[in-house]
Amino acid sequence: MRTFKRLAAALLTAALAASLMALPAAAAPGSFHDISDAGTAVNADILRLMGVVSGTGGDRFDPSGTLSRAQFCTMVVNFLQKQDDAPRYATRTIFSDVKSSHWARSYVNLAASTMVGDDKEQLPLISGVGDGRFLPDSQITMGEAATILLRALGYSSKQAGAVWPQGYMDLAGSIGLTDGISAGAYSTITRAQAAQLFVNALSCKDAGGKVYYEGLGSVLPQKTIVLAVDVETDDGSAKGAVRTTANKASEAYLPAHGDGDVPALQGKRGHLVLNDKDEIVTFVPDDSTATTVVLSGNAQPGSVKAAGGKQYTMSSDTMLYTSGATEGKAWTDGYTDLSAGTQITMYSEKGKVVAVYSASGTTTIDSDAVVVMDHATAATFHGLTGGATNFRVMKGRQTITLSQIQPNDVVTYDQIGNTLMVSDLRLSCVYQNAEPSIKAPTKISVSGGKDFDVLESAWDSCGAFKPGDSVTLLLTADGKVAGMASPAGKTRSNALGWVEGGSAKMFLPNGGTMDLGSVTNTSLDSCLVNLSGTKDGISASRLSQRGGAGTFLVDGMKLGSYTISSGVRIFEQVSGGAMAPIDRGDLAMESVASEKIAGYHLNSSNYVDYIVLDNVTGNAYEYGMMVATTETTDPVYDDKDPDKVVTPGKTSTSWKLIRGEGSSIEFSKATGYSGKSGGMVGVVTGKDRSGSATIQAIIQLTEIKKVKPGDFFESQGVQHVTVNGRTYRVADDVECWRGGSSNRHDKSNWLTGDSRLNSIKSYSDELTIYVDPVGQQVRIVAAS
Repeated sequence: MRTFKRLAAALLTAALAASLMALPAAAAPGSFHDISDAGTAVNADILRLMGVVSGTGGDRFDPSGTLSRAQFCTMVVNFLQKQDDAPRYATRTIFSDVKSSHWARSYVNLAASTMVGDDKEQLPLISGVGDGRFLPDSQITMGEAATILLRALGYSSKQAGAVWPQGYMDLAGSIGLTDGISAGAYSTITRAQAAQLFVNALSCKDAGGKVYYEGLGSVLPQKTIVLAVDVETDDGSAKGAVRTTANKASEAYLPAHGDGDVPALQGKRGHLVLNDKDEIVTFVPDDSTATTVVLSGNAQPGSVKAAGGKQYTMSSDTMLYTSGATEGKAWTDGYTDLSAGTQITMYSEKGKVVAVYSASGTTTIDSDAVVVMDHATAATFHGLTGGATNFRVMKGRQTITLSQIQPNDVVTYDQIGNTLMVSDLRLSCVYQNAEPSIKAPTKISVSGGKDFDVLESAWDSCGAFKPGDSVTLLLTADGKVAGMASPAGKTRSNALGWVEGGSAKMFLPNGGTMDLGSVTNTSLDSCLVNLSGTKDGISASRLSQRGGAGTFLVDGMKLGSYTISSGVRIFEQVSGGAMAPIDRGDLAMESVASEKIAGYHLNSSNYVDYIVLDNVTGNAYEYGMMVATTETTDPVYDDKDPDKVVTPGKTSTSWKLIRGEGSSIEFSKATGYSGKSGGMVGVVTGKDRSGSATIQAIIQLTEIKKVKPGDFFESQGVQHVTVNGRTYRVADDVECWRGGSSNRHDKSNWLTGDSRLNSIKSYSDELTIYVDPVGQQVRIVAAS
C-alpha cells in the first residue's frame, strides 16, 4: 500500500510509569509517534496489526491528514484481507484515469471487481464517477468512505434507500459505523477518522446480522489480554510476534498480514481472531472497565491500595498477567510480586476485578526521575531504563536526540513505550510547607497554597531550602517536582500558561494543564502569560510578543528557519488584544505570512512550542445571533404612604448568543457590542471570577442577501458559495438559521446535524449569508 505523505500532528503521551495517582485506562504509546490521541493510537495499531496501514515512514501516521480515494480503496482491500490477490489485477484497465503507472492500480481494479451484496442485488465494492473515471487522487469524503465500507459489510441500496449519500449516512449511523466521528457526508475525512471508521466496522453487524470480525476467522472463546508486542517467536525464526493470555506456554502469535510492533495494544483486553494457521487476523478491544493505578504499598492477598488511598478488592480467582510471563497466575499465587510503586491495570466486569495486568520492570516511585546536570548520555538514564539503550526521546511531544537534552532538564521513563520523557518546565515560587518532612517531602505547598507531589529524586536538592525561601521547581512532564534550584540564571521560571476567570492554568510538556489557582493580576483574562510565584500568590505577566521569525509553513511545520514542535500550541490574537486557542486543523491554508505572526516561543531545545497568530482564521470566535432580553421591575412603595417610592423600578438588559451547534451563552452585558438585538456576530468569550461568561472581543458579520441555493458548490470536499462574482469558503461548523423573528430566543429555529446546510437550502429559494471579516468564511446561513 502507498505510504502516507504529510507530516503529522502531535504525540501526546504521559509518563504513566512515573504517575503516583489513579489514571484512566492506560494506553501505551502507539507505534506511530505523531499521534496525540490515545484512542487514535489504539485504532492505528489495530489496523497496523491487520496490515491495513503501515504509516508514512519514520514511525509517522499523519492523523490530521486527508486520504485520497485510491488510498482509502487500498485500505479497504487490506481490511478485507485480500491484499494477496491484488497483484493479479495489475494488468487490467477498468478506469481510464487509473493507468498502468498508477501505484494503486491493482488495488483499485480488485475493489472494482469485487462484488458484494446478496442473491438479489450484487454491486461492485467501488464504482467510478460515471464517465469511466475513478478520480483516484481526489480526496475521499465521509459519504464515499461510509458507502464503501457499508458495501464491504454486504449492504446495498436495499437497506440504504435510493437517496445518496444521506441514506447511506443514516444507515451507517444506525449500525454504529460512524460512532465517534463528526463529519458531514461531503466533508473530507482525516486519517484518524478513517482509522475510527475501520475499527468501528470490525464490530458492526453485516447485512446478514453477523458481527463482522466474527467472520474473519476463529474468535477465541475467552477475552484476551495483549501481554507483549514485537517479540521473537520462541524458535527465534522471526520477530514481530504478539504474546497474549490466549497463547499456549512458550508460544507467540505472528500477524497474518500486518506488523506486531503495536505498543498501543499492550495491556489491552479484548477479542482475538486467528486464521487457520494460528496467525492473528485482528484484535478488537472490548469495553470492559479498565483502571490503571500505581500501588502505594505492597499488594495484599485480597486487595491493593493505590496512591491517594483508594482500595480495590481482589478475588482469589482474579488472574494476574505480566508482560514477561508466558502464562497468568491466580491472584493468590502471584500478588507477592507486586510491590509498592508498581503500576497495574485492573479489568472489571459488573463491578468485580476479573484480571490484572502489570508490565514487567515497572518504574518505581523511588527511582523515577533524573535531573540532568551536564552532558546527557545513555548511561545518564541507566537507573531509569534498566540499561535499555534503544529508547525514544521526547521533549514537548517532539522527538529529539540525547544531545538536545539540556542541563536542568528533567527526564522520566515510560517503560511501556520505551520512551524518555524530557521536561524543561521550571516554576519559580515561594516555598511554604513540606509533608511529611523538609528533608524527605512527598508533597510541598508553594505560593498561593498550590500543592505539588514530590519525587524522591528531589530530596537531595530540597535539603538546601527551607519554607519561606524563593525557589525554582524543576518539574516533570506531568507536573511533579523532581528537583529544586535557586531562581537565578538558567534556572529562572519559564512556565507559561493561560488565564481564565482569574485563574492560571500552567501548560505541561505532556500536553495537559495544571491549575495554579487565582492570579494576583486580574486584568489578564484570555491571555497567554508568563507564570511565577511571589509571597502573595501566583503572578502572571503578559507574554511578550516576539515576531520576525518568517513565514509559518503549516504542513511543513517550519516557522522561518525554526522547526515547529509536534506539540505546538497555537493561539489567535483577536481585536482588543484578547486571545483564543485554536487547533492546527483550523488552518485551512498552506502558509501564514510573517506579518501575521504576532509572536512565538522557543523551548530549550530551540523548537517552536507556541505560536500566536494575528487575526488570521476567524476560528477563535463563536458565531451566532446576539439577542437581548429586557426585564423591568416595578417600584416598591411605602406601606404607610402609597405615594412614596421606597425602591424605584428599573429596567435591565441581558444578552445571549443563540446558535445551533453549541450551547447558548448568556452575558450580563454586551461589552463592545453596538448592534441591535438579532445581529449576527462572532464572540470570543472569557469568564469573570464568578464564572460568568464575559465578552473579550466581538465582531459583526457582513450580511449578503439574495443568495440562491444553487450558488453553493463543493470543491475538494469543502463547501463554497459564489455571490456577486466572489467565492467564499463555507466554514465546516457553519450555523444555519431558518428564520422566525417572532421569537429569536427559540433555539429550535437553528438547524443541527451534518445535513443542516442541505436542509437550510430547502427552506427558501433566497438565502442570506453572513461572512466573518477576519477569515472571510461564511459563518451563518439564514433562510430569508
